[in-house]
Amino acid sequence: MKKLSMIFSLICILACGRNIPSTTVSAQNISTAKDFYNHNLNDRALEMFIVIYNTPNVSANDKSEALFYMGQITFDEGRISVALDDWQKLIKDYPSSQRAIEIKGRLNQLKDVFSKSLDENISSSVAQSYINNGDFWAETEKAFKIDGSWLPNVELSIEWYDRVIKEFPGTYAAELAYSRELFAIIGWTELGEYGSSYGVKGDFKKYMPSLLQTYNSFETAFPESSFLQGFRYQVAQAYWKKKDWANTRLWLNKIIEKGEGQTSFYSETAKARLTKIEY
Repeated sequence: MKKLSMIFSLICILACGRNIPSTTVSAQNISTAKDFYNHNLNDRALEMFIVIYNTPNVSANDKSEALFYMGQITFDEGRISVALDDWQKLIKDYPSSQRAIEIKGRLNQLKDVFSKSLDENISSSVAQSYINNGDFWAETEKAFKIDGSWLPNVELSIEWYDRVIKEFPGTYAAELAYSRELFAIIGWTELGEYGSSYGVKGDFKKYMPSLLQTYNSFETAFPESSFLQGFRYQVAQAYWKKKDWANTRLWLNKIIEKGEGQTSFYSETAKARLTKIEY
C-alpha cells in the first residue's frame, strides 16, 4: 500500500507539474520532508524526497538535498546498496553541491565496511551463482577479523562517535553517538580471570574527566534526551565505587531534581541509594 501511495503521489506531481510552480513545490516539500525525517517518520520523508527529485525544473540544490536524504534514509534502513546508488548519483549529477562534497569522502569507507552488503549489486545471476558455489566450498568467514590487543579501544571508538556528532549535529544519530561514546568511556571489563578493564572501570583518574566533559556536551546538545537520567546514575555510581560520597550525593540529587517529582526508575533508585551510601 505504501508503494502504491508513493507511486500515485509521484504520478500526480509529474502529471500536474505544468500547473504547479516547481520552486513552490520543492521549497515547501524539502522543509516538510526534513521535518518528517528529523521526527523519525522515514516512510513519509522518503516519499516526499523521491517526489521532489523527480519533479521537473526543481533546482539543482533541492534535487541534491533530496538525493542525499534518499540515501540517508535507505542507509538507516540497512539497504546499503540503494543508499550508495543514490549518493553516487548525487556526486555524478551534482558534483559541486555541498551535499556531494560532504558525502564523497565517506563513500570509500562505506564500501569497505559494508562490502558484504554490496554483493547484491552483482547484476549477473550467473556470476552470483558461481560465487555462491565457491562460497559453499570455502568455509571461511567472509569478514575481516581485527585483533584489538594493546590498541587504545576507547580512544578509537570515541574518534568515530565524534565524527557523527560533528557531521550530523542535532540529529538522532548524534544523540545515539553521544550515548555510545559515554558507554565507551564508562568502559567495560573482559570476562575471565585475566580479563582487562577499560575506560573509567579500568582507569578512573584518566577517564573520569572525559566522562564528565562528554556528558556535559551531551546534555547541552540534547537537554531532553531520555538517555540522560541513566548516564547521571552511571556517573554517581562511578563516584560511589571510589567512595567519593560527596560527588555520589551530588549526582544522585541531580537525578531526583531532573525528575521533577515524577516517579521513575532512576529517581526511585537514586532515592534508595541515598539511604545507604557509605560502606
